[in-house]
Amino acid sequence: MKKSTLLLAALLFVAFSCSDEDISLEPLDQVGQVVGIAGEQNSDEVFLIVEEPPTFPGGTDAYSKHLLTNLKYPEQARKMGIEGNVFVSFVVTKEGKLEDIKVVRGIGAGCDTEAVRMLLTSPDWIPGKQRGRLVNARMNLRVAFKLSGSETKVDEGSQAIVRSLSSLK
Repeated sequence: MKKSTLLLAALLFVAFSCSDEDISLEPLDQVGQVVGIAGEQNSDEVFLIVEEPPTFPGGTDAYSKHLLTNLKYPEQARKMGIEGNVFVSFVVTKEGKLEDIKVVRGIGAGCDTEAVRMLLTSPDWIPGKQRGRLVNARMNLRVAFKLSGSETKVDEGSQAIVRSLSSLK
């Protein structure tokens, strides 16, 4: 009984010792304004989500053509019968250059290296925008490797990614 009374007294003391002045809440319309406008404080900041994401020049058709033209199925993967998806992360700079290309999840047998090589051969992208300003933006992309006889082909999963890139415009 004494413990319960002591605990209740301690909780009441803490509750009443906090005054309204100690609690600071911002109205919803001011949330996020502390960061400032993109490009004013830190021009090298990399955005994960932007109002207008980066896009491949020429849209999805051009991306599909680039993928089909430049993606070469690695011989080692072909011999081993390896198929799957390589997930790649990269930054599209304000200038449209691709930087910080990393394989997030790979399948090995040369496919990871080929996915990065294919991205390195791409032309400059159209940069993303935040509040009307060009910004650095991180992108995540899946590159699908699927055997079809002796030819490389883009499967439906890759087509879905191509569509998702265009839908982010």
